[in-house]
Amino acid sequence: MRKISVVKVIALVMLSLCLIGRAQAQQTEDPETAAIRNVVQTYISPDSVKVGNAFLPSANLFVASDQGEVRVIPLSQFLENIAKSAASGQQRPVMSIDFIDRVGTAATVRITEISATARVTDYFSLVRGKDGWKIVSKTFNVEHKTDAASTAPSSPAPPASPCPSNEAHAFDYMVGYWSTSESPTPAAGATTGTSRTERILNGCAIWEHRYVEQNGKEMFDAHVVWGYDVITKRMLLYYVDDAAHTQLYEGKQENGGWAFYRERPDQDGKTILIRVTYAKQERGFTQTVQRSKDHGVTWEKGSVTTYGPKS
Repeated sequence: MRKISVVKVIALVMLSLCLIGRAQAQQTEDPETAAIRNVVQTYISPDSVKVGNAFLPSANLFVASDQGEVRVIPLSQFLENIAKSAASGQQRPVMSIDFIDRVGTAATVRITEISATARVTDYFSLVRGKDGWKIVSKTFNVEHKTDAASTAPSSPAPPASPCPSNEAHAFDYMVGYWSTSESPTPAAGATTGTSRTERILNGCAIWEHRYVEQNGKEMFDAHVVWGYDVITKRMLLYYVDDAAHTQLYEGKQENGGWAFYRERPDQDGKTILIRVTYAKQERGFTQTVQRSKDHGVTWEKGSVTTYGPKS
């Protein structure tokens, strides 16, 4: 596992703060910015067939080689490459919107794409025409991953240097690129998603980027960190998403594993206790979320999210 620099650690913290601020802003987001976000979500969609709908037909893509040569990629070639990748079963990257900047009928959007082999930063230029907002160009930068862990995310390797605590290694089985599904199926429709999970900070923590859709529309885009505090001897789970949900869970060792707890008020003002547990499976793992209205005396059956290898 590559060693993450102090700059990247700060970036992760800032990302969490930015997600909260961005989500709060989305609640009062103007219609034009919301329309831009919908176009970019079409590009991000796991359905590769939808990607072309986000672009103006005359759009091109631009990237510079290591030798400084600028390569122009026609949209038709880009869409053909996506179709070939999908047909071969190649995994689409996990993507997230970093920012949207708009003035009048022009806008710029930056997104980050993370795959098993590279980190790609995209800058989209958009224009609002008679058919609404469309991407007219994509300029991007590719950072290739060279460490062993990035080329085989589902085969955990030991951290580059020892961590003062080994507790976080209890979740090493989560490392990989996954498809997710929830049962029982919610009344509003089935939910599907993707998850990329990595070790960070010399193996002292586990980081997940999870994206979930329901009926083809985004439910949430979230970041999760599991980490152990050697001072207070506590295992903590921190969750934040783009709907301004920020949650902190404290872990307890139970039945040979970890269970994570938090309290929150219900709609009637009464306190509900939430319990989140994980179980390793032959090819992936499950996450079970349960609720108790009597301080843990009894528990609802709960929902189960299954993580399986991304195909």
